[in-house]
Amino acid sequence: MRAYASGLDYHLSDNHYSHFFTQAKAKGYEAFKIKVGHRDVAWDLNRLSLLRDAVGPEALIMVDSNEAWAPKEAIRRINAYQDAGFPIYWLEDPCLREDFEGLRQVGEALPHTHLNTGEYLDLAGKRALIAARAVDILNVHGKISDSLRAGWLAAEHGLEVSLGNTSMEIGVHVACALPECHWLEYSFQNTTILVEETVRIEGGYAYAPDRPGHGIRLSDRARAEFRCPEAGQETAAGILPAPPISLEMSAA
Repeated sequence: MRAYASGLDYHLSDNHYSHFFTQAKAKGYEAFKIKVGHRDVAWDLNRLSLLRDAVGPEALIMVDSNEAWAPKEAIRRINAYQDAGFPIYWLEDPCLREDFEGLRQVGEALPHTHLNTGEYLDLAGKRALIAARAVDILNVHGKISDSLRAGWLAAEHGLEVSLGNTSMEIGVHVACALPECHWLEYSFQNTTILVEETVRIEGGYAYAPDRPGHGIRLSDRARAEFRCPEAGQETAAGILPAPPISLEMSAA
């Protein structure tokens, strides 16, 4: 499954931001997603300029504003990016998740940019989103069974799917199982210390393990080092108290 490098970068300084995406480019990624939505459009434009310097003009650029805008502002922002010479492959979650009419207006006003949304909606919400024609690429993630259902729903309407972040990249199995899924998000969350053998991501592609089951086994060393102490166990802070008894437990 083709993977894109997702920065989770809003908090980074310009230097760290540029270094991060330069490294991602060196690892073989050809598509990159950044956070936008600063109150000053010049801030966003500077980040897009730094990104182009780091990854080159031919890379695919996605932007995610995490519901920062009203529909008209979303349209204004993407037009400003494009007028400045930054074509945007997809716009993710530009306005409130249940503003289906607003999302539809954004999609219609930006014919050259895909609208990626639905990440925060349950299956019923995704169905309403699709019915409103307010999505081009349906964003799915979370539980495997729910993601599969959402993928099948998208297929019934001829929609593309992208798979968001999942713990330890286990979602690669879902991504590979859905013909409509074209992209897998990878955010460099450094889970390699937690597992014996990670999902292989190489040259901008994620490879589903061919090991039994989901193919991921937690590291015994990591389990010993990072496990939560049990009640009554002495720690550096003293003896951990037992958890309070819940009403359900006392009733039992």
